[in-house]
Amino acid sequence: MGVMDWIKGGGRKTEAPKEHPDRALYETTGSLVFIKGRDFVGSYSRSPNGRFLLAWRDANDAGTRGGARSSGHGRYILIEDDAIMAEGRAERPNDGKVADNGVFILNDWLFFSERLEGVFLAFRKDGAPILSRRFEANLFNNGLSSDGRLATCQTCNADSEDGSKLTIFDLEAGSERASVTPESGWARDYLFPSDHQTIRLAYEGDAQYAYDLDGHFVDRPRWTAAGMARGDVYLIQRLMTQAGETPEPSEEASWIQGLTVALAKASDDPRWRALAFKLRGLCHDRAGAPDAALADFDAALALDPKIGVKRRADALRRARLG
Repeated sequence: MGVMDWIKGGGRKTEAPKEHPDRALYETTGSLVFIKGRDFVGSYSRSPNGRFLLAWRDANDAGTRGGARSSGHGRYILIEDDAIMAEGRAERPNDGKVADNGVFILNDWLFFSERLEGVFLAFRKDGAPILSRRFEANLFNNGLSSDGRLATCQTCNADSEDGSKLTIFDLEAGSERASVTPESGWARDYLFPSDHQTIRLAYEGDAQYAYDLDGHFVDRPRWTAAGMARGDVYLIQRLMTQAGETPEPSEEASWIQGLTVALAKASDDPRWRALAFKLRGLCHDRAGAPDAALADFDAALALDPKIGVKRRADALRRARLG
């Protein structure tokens, strides 16, 4: 009975570890691993200490059906030094990671269906399941701490509660700690500080932002400051919406500064520039600077007549004319 039977509740039987594990002769070329005696070619990753190699193949055994398909289970193999410690099947195993103690994780993309779905899997080094988590969303990526204590996965957008969620797992306890929508967006990679109190989401340009194990955004002030510095119009729009009609003057001043940075950049997108002018105009308007507000509203309307500030611009114009 395979791993997917266990996931779907059809049984919880797993292959028992062998007293004398099979020896594994393998070689790697680029991103591929070739395991002799198993007729296996697939992707692989190594543990940080180099002791373990996790291999997986998103294709049937014959290699005739791979990727999106309706049948033909894939396979995964864990090797310690040159011994096969665990092997099993999943529908479409991907994104394998292995820790220094042999704990390993996979994202199972599942066979083709009309629904968006995936399963996050975690195992001990003997192949015994630690946990599985089915999502009503496709899986984007995952991460695993070097000691195998913590793991995380990120889902893609979906019209369900599981869409765009960062989920944090305590593999020592075999439990899920949190599932949240990360305000800083989908990460490229995940880092796990040695104190086991936070997970750091890594982005392009070496940016990293920490969340605690309950999913709270620890580095939100620093992330907000970075967004202001680069003139992130959509971030400023979100902050303005959250603040409501009576933001703090210091917030308003920082938004104006960030939008000015944004408008100083070259852009071929008139709607983006129109939004930036509109938002800055709203800030000036609330701050009691009608001339600056009207100038920004007129600039926004010239780029996008349907930007939604014409009535306020006309009112400001009438007030100026007396």
